[in-house]
Amino acid sequence: MNTKNSILDNFLWKTVFLLIVGMTIIACGDKATLTEDVALNSIEAYLKSNPIYETVNITIGEVKFSLKKDKNDLKAYKNLEEKGYLNLMLIKQKKKFLSIDSVFTYKVKLTEKARPYVLKQKKETVELKSVEYKLGDKEQARIELTGKKTAKAVLTLKKVTNDFFIVGYDKNPHTDFIVKTFNLSYKKDKGWIVTKSK
Repeated sequence: MNTKNSILDNFLWKTVFLLIVGMTIIACGDKATLTEDVALNSIEAYLKSNPIYETVNITIGEVKFSLKKDKNDLKAYKNLEEKGYLNLMLIKQKKKFLSIDSVFTYKVKLTEKARPYVLKQKKETVELKSVEYKLGDKEQARIELTGKKTAKAVLTLKKVTNDFFIVGYDKNPHTDFIVKTFNLSYKKDKGWIVTKSK
């Protein structure tokens, strides 16, 4: 009789123990739960490998500037030279016949300081990063689950300009930020990741 009770007690204790362990695993193992911190960390990681930016194109090599028409461009190039991004060497200066306008021909060359901003380079043009959008006010983030393992986050990204911004034009001239939507999904091996931004 004691042996039967002992076996039954043993069985009950093991069953209770397994139930407690099972419930703990279920409670702790729900990693698909999305918190604001997890969403923001996923978006920050995404922006490091997929930065959102604007670009400008500048002409290099032999470049002609008309004093009348290209006055602002020449000023911008000289500004970039002062900051150490370009070398400008005057090759030729020509006054237009019967005109107060002059044409200057410069040899334009990028310096090593410009290298981190270069995205594409051809023989006579270079595409450079001029604005980058960084994670802005995290408190204004709107995060909502769209399914069991999918979510949407609407965030404000702040505009961070660099010295090449002077050569281009502002695509968002009336704000210092843009609002972006990020789609997130839960992957068992990676956790929450950004799958798309728009």
